[in-house]
Amino acid sequence: MEVLTTRSRPPLWLVGTVLSIFLLQVAVTLARPVSTYRLLAIGADGTTLGLTAACFAVPPMLLAVSFGRWTERHHPAFALGFGLVVSAASGFALMLADQVLPIAIATTALGIGHMSGTIGGQSIMAQAQSSLTRIGRFGTLTTISALGQIVGPILGGVVIGHTEEPSLQSTSSALQVAAWVFVAGIPAAVLATRTRMQTSTVRTGKAERVWRLLRRRGMPAALMTSFSAKSGIDLLLVYVPLLGASVGLTSSQVGILLGISSSGALLARAATPWFVRRVPTLNLTVVATAVAASCLLVVALSHALTPMMLAMSVLGFALGLTQTTTMDWVVGLVDDTSRGSALGLRLATNRVGQTFVLAAAGVASQWWGVETAFALLAAVMFGTAGAGVVNARRGRQSAEA
Repeated sequence: MEVLTTRSRPPLWLVGTVLSIFLLQVAVTLARPVSTYRLLAIGADGTTLGLTAACFAVPPMLLAVSFGRWTERHHPAFALGFGLVVSAASGFALMLADQVLPIAIATTALGIGHMSGTIGGQSIMAQAQSSLTRIGRFGTLTTISALGQIVGPILGGVVIGHTEEPSLQSTSSALQVAAWVFVAGIPAAVLATRTRMQTSTVRTGKAERVWRLLRRRGMPAALMTSFSAKSGIDLLLVYVPLLGASVGLTSSQVGILLGISSSGALLARAATPWFVRRVPTLNLTVVATAVAASCLLVVALSHALTPMMLAMSVLGFALGLTQTTTMDWVVGLVDDTSRGSALGLRLATNRVGQTFVLAAAGVASQWWGVETAFALLAAVMFGTAGAGVVNARRGRQSAEA
């Protein structure tokens, strides 16, 4: 087994973890849109598409904390490998399924595999004792994940080809590619088992209950900040095209705005370790959240392309910072033996928050215009930033006492 050292060559466990997470994200972001095309090819309606999408999100959300607890007693790399195996099986099942129910079941398995693999990868990176080292690892992990999320849809488009209505045959080919990409990640997950679990992080007794985790000082603020950042990224993907249409932007201009935001988020994830060496993590997270909220208001209120481009670049960067730092924030609030539970709770809260915020944004935009959706999330972010300030002050007061 190996631990992270100062050698110029990265250790095998780190290469294996990063590579397996990259392939996991590539395959998932390839399979999900292609499975939607497959449903359309068999005549599914919008309601069916929505329910099938929920199959990917809801069951894994309910299992997230349980997966996290499992990694507290066993090597997290096994959760990563299990996720890849389940995802590969679901990919082959999707390739063969030609009815709604089998596709929904396979999509559920895909969501469970993705959740298991994600928590396994994050729990491996959380083994470091130093906050700075953890953030550096989390930054690497989120950067690689973002790259995988870029490559996956592109690869799916190349396999399917340029057609407005993909057939069952073309989607089968793409899903087969996704399944084999999952399989390719399994040997990398085996390499990840070479990391050494810190003795202090191995839980031998009962897991801490969820309500006790939620009652820990700072945990609600950390979880709210995390889900607001994740909801912000989803909001941009869904509502920037709608906002662009309402203010007269072309589809290419909307694509530029989204590309600028994604590039900013990718750069921020890679640069997070540099920032946390100079700014305390909690302060950095609070400032980034407040800046993101302000940029959301600029995007909503400005109908000119140039200020929207500037705001989207800063917004993407701020959201990328927050996504990385909140991982370390929740881990730092719990005992060493509860890190997996904290990461699982964060992912589950992200899913719940995404659902709530996007649903509320949809209602608000229907009644008061699309700009209201951005204002709503901005208000949530300002609230979470305020909660972070309160938490920071309490922490300083406790330290002084």
